[in-house]
Amino acid sequence: MPEPTARQSHIDRALTNVAIAYQNAAFVWPNVFPRVRVQKLSDLYFTFTKGNWFRFDTGARAPGARASRGSYSLTTTLYTCVEKALATQIPDEVIANSDDPLTPLVRGTEYVSAQIQLAIEKDVLDLVFGTGWASSATPATLWSNDASDPLGDIETAMNSVATSIGREPNTAVIGRGLWRYLKNHPDVIDRIKGGATSGDPAKATIDQVAGVVGLQRILVAGATSDTSNEPATSTMAYVGGSHMALMYVAAGPALNEPSAGYTFMFQDVEISRFREEQERSDVVEARCSWDAKVTASDAGYLIKAAA
Repeated sequence: MPEPTARQSHIDRALTNVAIAYQNAAFVWPNVFPRVRVQKLSDLYFTFTKGNWFRFDTGARAPGARASRGSYSLTTTLYTCVEKALATQIPDEVIANSDDPLTPLVRGTEYVSAQIQLAIEKDVLDLVFGTGWASSATPATLWSNDASDPLGDIETAMNSVATSIGREPNTAVIGRGLWRYLKNHPDVIDRIKGGATSGDPAKATIDQVAGVVGLQRILVAGATSDTSNEPATSTMAYVGGSHMALMYVAAGPALNEPSAGYTFMFQDVEISRFREEQERSDVVEARCSWDAKVTASDAGYLIKAAA
């Protein structure tokens, strides 16, 4: 009589130290359009008229005469936060029968939270790489071509912002689909190497490229999303595409300072768990109320579809 095989001698069980899951590693939106916590779902914010502050209104004054008179004006703009939410249902049977390391309530919480963050990321990047800026251009030669001039294109963008608002742009947001060409472009590598032709091959880091072009920071928008509908095969794409926006961004909510955009947030991401007794299930829900807005269209310049 034959001995039992190895396969017959073992009953498969789930591993407790390995499980394959997919999540975006990071989101850039909080550093692109800073969060402004607001007390009402809608309200107004002030914008001072730019020209009043940049014209030469100061004049000569004769002894005993009055000084030249000047004034400034302002306008108001409305923000309106809209709540978005997502919930996932977890039946009692799933909780009771799940093997480690599934922990369905924990995974459900991670799932709905990540979905909300991805929704905010898309809202912000749709504006950053959208048509709302005062100036934009597509490079004459795409950056995927080594004959292109990305450093020249970036300088054109930076000069446009600096001329318009009197401040150097401090932040660039670049889609991961374009970053792969910029960091490997021969002009960038040559600038980092200082023109040296020998030694180890240069590798361009984000901080190095930011230093080369004179920015405080470059943010790589690397989040991806599935653009297909279930149950079709996944079609993955970068949320940020192949664009680069150069902007002046305030460090946080600021008075009397231009900032390319803000994310007005009535309610931070809130996770709640409640019981549906008739369905014998727990439900995990995430919700958030926000409105992402371009607040200074002249504080940004879009290099669009550059690869």
